[in-house]
Amino acid sequence: MKLLLPCVVLLALSVTAQQPSTAPAAGAQAAVQFSFDWPQGIPWQSYSIRVQLDGKSHFDGTPHGDELNDTDPVEQDFTMSEPNRLKVFALAQKLNYFRGDFDSHLKHIAQTGKKTLQYESPQVNGSTTFNWSKDTEIEELAHFFQSVAMTIQYGRLLAFQYRFDKLGMDQRMKELEDLQSSHGVEELAIIAPVLHKIADDPNLMNISRESAKRLLGTFEPAAAASQDASHP
Repeated sequence: MKLLLPCVVLLALSVTAQQPSTAPAAGAQAAVQFSFDWPQGIPWQSYSIRVQLDGKSHFDGTPHGDELNDTDPVEQDFTMSEPNRLKVFALAQKLNYFRGDFDSHLKHIAQTGKKTLQYESPQVNGSTTFNWSKDTEIEELAHFFQSVAMTIQYGRLLAFQYRFDKLGMDQRMKELEDLQSSHGVEELAIIAPVLHKIADDPNLMNISRESAKRLLGTFEPAAAASQDASHP
């Protein structure tokens, strides 16, 4: 019997090692992802935005290419602001983690692209796909993510404008300020580098520089204080 014991132990260890692990991966955390897909979509044919519970976020998209004639894939890592992160996960919980059919299924609704909301965590998984929903909270969440995608688009547009057409920058900045005031863009901190470049460039028209400073002031306390000091 003593001679058999090591063999039995080795056999048990071998069987245990072959059993698939059902435990979540170390460090796994909840995440919400919004995906958009529509070949006719402008400015994006398709994209996804994934935000983790800690705020770490990733954008991956394919632009339409009409305005910039550029259809190369775009990727962007960023950290979502705490208020928006909390809103996203609160809505996900309220919507039962997207477990259900939220599409309106109305026949005469215009096609605006296939949209998918997903929730993933070690405990819960859910997903729903829709064109348009009667649920105002689903639509609110979709609009928020679409506004984040528009922010990333304007980062591309501003970078192009800065490099090739500085004289047209004031019109582009006006468009962005109008979008910001109507919540057509969200998470402007994503494009902070190009906004700082515009704000600090003495070769640009003052109207463009002031516009960039105002936009920076919406999410950077130092920039807001600077704006207040220059306009007593």
